[in-house]
Amino acid sequence: MIAETTVPALAAWVPLTRGAATAIFSVALAVFLLTSGVRWVTLGESFYLDEFAKYHISRVTGLSNDELAKVARAFVTYFQSEPGRLDVVVNLPEGPTRLLNEREIIHMEDVQLLVQKILRLWTLSLAMLILSGIVIVAVDRETAGRAVLIASAIGGALAVFVIGALGVASLIDFERLFLQFHFMSFSNDFWLLDPRTDRLIQLYPEGFFYDSALRIALETVIGGAVIFTTSAAALRFIER
Repeated sequence: MIAETTVPALAAWVPLTRGAATAIFSVALAVFLLTSGVRWVTLGESFYLDEFAKYHISRVTGLSNDELAKVARAFVTYFQSEPGRLDVVVNLPEGPTRLLNEREIIHMEDVQLLVQKILRLWTLSLAMLILSGIVIVAVDRETAGRAVLIASAIGGALAVFVIGALGVASLIDFERLFLQFHFMSFSNDFWLLDPRTDRLIQLYPEGFFYDSALRIALETVIGGAVIFTTSAAALRFIER
């Protein structure tokens, strides 16, 4: 049997445990929404093709639409593959040729590493979301529904305000943010490419990344707003 004196001590741990689980759940939800947006853009072949068409990449590179589709598939596959080189051969009017030069291939190895870290973060955030949700429910099942809704509302609001602020900053001065992102993400200067000669920057001009950033921010903010408003409405309903 449990001594009566231990009951208050156990009860005191309930709000602390739930509070910690709520904080983890909220942050994990915001991270999951953000990384889901990154995942959708990075692994979305249709997004690549739409951007190629928007920026007339066929005309810039000399690659046909079929070759550009092959390139898009190659990049999506590469980001999900074991670490290695992105050696792609494409057909140009003058004949088969390597898509990327050595400098670009080395940079893509760095990009692959970064993308795979984000993909692992997506998996981790999903796992933490599930585990913290289980803890929230387990510590007090009678109030579990309300507690999960509160955690969801906080996570949704966090995604809206933090990612929304970054989205606004991108609208104001994307070039500066994009430059700082490269300084923070890469320890070398292989990302400095010449649009006159390097196909990687011809395929993915700054406009591509601007569109990507706005798409990710928009999807994250919309997802967070939907979760926040739904959770808040459900809370009002159950508290009547």
